[in-house]
Amino acid sequence: MTDKTKQEGQQKKQRKKPKKTLLFIGLGVVVVLAGLLLLFSFKHTEAYTTSYTVSYALIIDNQTVKQDNITFMQGKLSSLLGLMSTKLDDAVASMQVGDEITLTLNASEAFGEYDESKRITVNRTNNLERKSEIDKFFYITLDKFVEVFNEQPIVGNAYSTQGLRWQLKVVEVNDSLVKLEHLAKIGDTMPLGFLGLTQKVIGVTSDKIILEIEGQPTSMETPNGVLEVSFDDDYVYFTLTPEIGQEVELNGVKGRVVEITNDSIVVDANPLYAGKQVVIKLKLLAKQKVKASISASCVYHPNAPTMQVFIMSYCPFGLQMVKGLLPVWKLLGDKANIELRFVSYTMHGPKEEEENKRMICIREEQCDKLITYLECFAGSGDWEKCIAQAGIDKAKLEQCMQFRAENYFKVDKQLNEKYGVRGSPTVVINGKVVEIWPRSPENIKQELCKAFANPPEECNQQLSTQNPSPGFGYGTSSAGGSCA
Repeated sequence: MTDKTKQEGQQKKQRKKPKKTLLFIGLGVVVVLAGLLLLFSFKHTEAYTTSYTVSYALIIDNQTVKQDNITFMQGKLSSLLGLMSTKLDDAVASMQVGDEITLTLNASEAFGEYDESKRITVNRTNNLERKSEIDKFFYITLDKFVEVFNEQPIVGNAYSTQGLRWQLKVVEVNDSLVKLEHLAKIGDTMPLGFLGLTQKVIGVTSDKIILEIEGQPTSMETPNGVLEVSFDDDYVYFTLTPEIGQEVELNGVKGRVVEITNDSIVVDANPLYAGKQVVIKLKLLAKQKVKASISASCVYHPNAPTMQVFIMSYCPFGLQMVKGLLPVWKLLGDKANIELRFVSYTMHGPKEEEENKRMICIREEQCDKLITYLECFAGSGDWEKCIAQAGIDKAKLEQCMQFRAENYFKVDKQLNEKYGVRGSPTVVINGKVVEIWPRSPENIKQELCKAFANPPEECNQQLSTQNPSPGFGYGTSSAGGSCA
């Protein structure tokens, strides 16, 4: 090989080297990009939001009606104050610490236009006939008899169980029905369970039992005012006396008492400042990025189905739905938007109003603890134990229940009106009320999965097909119903 040939060969090798170098550089860029993509894909599982602290004043008709300092998560201030538009949140999002704004909202943007139809008149006095009668004989199914008394019926035998007024005698039995007779005697009494009233047997005929309500005139404080009970020969009268301005819930209407006459109570269910233009003066005191815990209740998933479950916290059938929902929430909470919401009225007394507020505050301010709390509460009904078990900040919770829960609840009330919610439970998927029965996890999962454009793999996972029992505890039952 000549020197010239060697020199040409070396030049060719030198010309090839940059190509190899470029190849390695290209591969390096691909690796770096792939690494960045992986990094960003892992980062995507960590959600962040912004916490704001502001001082604000609400001014109506040139009068300051409310002022406060408040801390809230991004996008939550309008709903917290009960405003109909998000203009205030939009303004706050562009502010820097120390900025001040004055924002004027018309009635439709603030607390809504005044609606005369929400000014409701209810009777101040209701009455109940003192005398009533029931059939002496009645039929139940054979299956129901066995379920109640835990044995087969025998003609002529008398049976009793907890909650019965008196014994029941089996008169006839066939393949599917049992004929029973009330073995009531004149003078038998049964408490009605409220205000010291009882029912007394005052007559027994061949086919009827005649009852009469007995009791003493009395009065007592209730959440809706002072309730007076009085009697005449024919009726028991219940007369309510609230105070003007008092928040009450009467005949399913929750609002303020604005007028009282001898015969009626006028309740205004409009927001307090409905129909008013509102001026808001606000100063941003603090602003910081915070990490949102990835849980079924904390992160919003764009373009995903939304399931809203409306309950009363002490409704046995609402609890039944919650128990069916929890496994679905755990399975699909990072794929769908699942929301616990509340019916706009209660049926189970002050304890339910208190618990609704407790759950709302956990939902809004300690959302990563909500599922754990619900699992515990649905099983035991012991909220104190469940707060500790879920690791909830009790001081923050109590402050929320006292000062902020009502404002959070206003959003639930608006959704009640929007969807026509009339009982517990009510399920809304993508804005449409959906009937789900039985309330098994598998059945709830299937309904939610129908709402996905492209159902995730989790929809193929089989959940329990057992219908949870109503009320507290994790049993199963074929029973169902609603609180309405």
